[in-house]
Amino acid sequence: MLLKFTSRMVTETDSKALRRFALGFGWKGMRAVRRFHRRVKRGEYFPAFLFLSLTNDCNLRCRGCWVTPTNPVAELSPELVDRIIESSKRQGTTTFGILGGEPMLYEGLIELFERHPDCYFILFTNGTRIDDVSAERLRRTANVSPLVSIEGRELVSDERRGGPEFFSRTMAGLDACTSHGLVTGVATSICRSNLDELATPEFVDELVKRGVHYLWFHIFRP
Repeated sequence: MLLKFTSRMVTETDSKALRRFALGFGWKGMRAVRRFHRRVKRGEYFPAFLFLSLTNDCNLRCRGCWVTPTNPVAELSPELVDRIIESSKRQGTTTFGILGGEPMLYEGLIELFERHPDCYFILFTNGTRIDDVSAERLRRTANVSPLVSIEGRELVSDERRGGPEFFSRTMAGLDACTSHGLVTGVATSICRSNLDELATPEFVDELVKRGVHYLWFHIFRP
């Protein structure tokens, strides 16, 4: 299984994106964990990986989502985000989860990735705002792994996400990521309505055929 996965990573991903993933997420991630453990022994607490919620703006209204959009939109300023990232680098933390709302609605998002080529970013997204143009920009940046949220098959997904055609738009965004050679993941929040559809070998096999490289299952918590 590991050999097959390695073969897929080498043959399916853009070479620059694969190098950035191995260096930024793999090597630097392991170093960040070691530094974290050394800090803990000294009684100092700073995470090895940081999650940044840039905006509460979103084009979907998914059931169970922890973010409530507001008017006006609440966002972190680019200057603040840059300061957080720079201060994290000084602690040896260079891997960041980028959250929303929907981060692709955050103005200047890809420019943020470009300003920090020594960092690696996991982009939590519903995929509906990713097209060939943005996927190609992410490929050139190469330090981003899109993690696309899928909440069910078509009927369940559209019901949980509040409107028709959201499933097809999500899958189109997913296909744009894989077709441009990005290291691509899928995340799904497991619940009663989608358990039998998504927690199955068939769903995993379908994602593999689409070029997805990793899968996260979330669970709801009170």
